[in-house]
Amino acid sequence: MGDWKTLETFEIDAGGNNFIEVNLKQPPEGENTLVGISKGWKTPQEEKRYKANILFSPEKLDELIDILQKFKEK
Repeated sequence: MGDWKTLETFEIDAGGNNFIEVNLKQPPEGENTLVGISKGWKTPQEEKRYKANILFSPEKLDELIDILQKFKEK
């Protein structure tokens, strides 16, 4: 079993030493790409530490965006 390949990454400052990382990943088998969202924090030495993450297919992005937009409107 090989390693996952990260194709693209964006980082969002979540305040303090916290961050949200959004990336596009390809599994070792080279199948369809997945979207990953991770939350974490940075140490005083600026090293990243991760608390949790989720992976899902890009086809679910529209549904996720619709839900987030509803929260934004409230």
